[in-house]
Amino acid sequence: PMFLVLDKESRKLSSSREDALRSKLSSLNLMNMRGMMVPLNEVVTIRKVKSNPMIMHKDLSRMVNVIAETDMVSQVYPLLEARDVMLEKFAENYDIEKAGFTTYMFDLYLTDKKTGEKFLLRWDGEMKVTLDTFRDLGGAFIAALVLIFLLLVIYYKSFAISGIILLGSFLSLIGVIVGHWAANLFTSETFFLTATSLIGFIALMGISSRNSLLLIDFAKSLMEFHGMQKREAIAVAAATRAKPIALTAVAIILGSALLASDPVFGGLGVALISGTVAAVFVSLLFVPVLMDNSKAMDFDIKLHTKKDSISIVR
Repeated sequence: PMFLVLDKESRKLSSSREDALRSKLSSLNLMNMRGMMVPLNEVVTIRKVKSNPMIMHKDLSRMVNVIAETDMVSQVYPLLEARDVMLEKFAENYDIEKAGFTTYMFDLYLTDKKTGEKFLLRWDGEMKVTLDTFRDLGGAFIAALVLIFLLLVIYYKSFAISGIILLGSFLSLIGVIVGHWAANLFTSETFFLTATSLIGFIALMGISSRNSLLLIDFAKSLMEFHGMQKREAIAVAAATRAKPIALTAVAIILGSALLASDPVFGGLGVALISGTVAAVFVSLLFVPVLMDNSKAMDFDIKLHTKKDSISIVR
């Protein structure tokens, strides 16, 4: 037999039809023993045969890999749509079991009803990376919440005051969601909640907590050292600290504006900008209301009680 290997350019066909192959072979010439050029299609016979594809394995199991890319949309939505179609179409011939809440939460276990052969339909690749990233950052967010709360409890020795600060931080996160929604309206492409957006969530917890700390500490000092009533001290603290809080917010917004248009860190920029704006309003409007309605902030009453007890001892 004669083995012939063509270069990349010579292997190109105008179509996958048989006549396209014959046309390509007629344009390729071989030199015979007499030095004459003979078209290749005159010395070969074309017949259809079954191909011998590569058999792929992963973790000692046979695997068939199907690759697709999404265009202008998150990979989650077409994945869920395709998964629903598979659940509907395969239900007649297969027993289907969902993977449950794991890293591979979209996987399907299929068992052939006739032969009992088992298959695993796994969504890997970019979807796996996305789920891993959101899982890790979600864990970091929860850890940050717990640590912030414990530190506040140790500092103030009060669960109520610590809860006020964390509640204000949670309300500030609403601004991140609204900011992403607004960014999606004013951009030509779909603006997604990305992994960098979750980093913005974590950073915003610290920013918002700091604003509430300023108000609580200043109001506490006014009640303890200047003898102000609670409501008056909270009002003075909010009015006095409004300017530093606003200036800090402006600095964060201007610094994050450079990230907002970045294709990778755009989510972080939008999260910081919108979350910081929300944190300012929450800190100056909502947190003072919580402070006024919390008995843990009655430092003026505690101070008068302490003075009365001292005078009685004397």
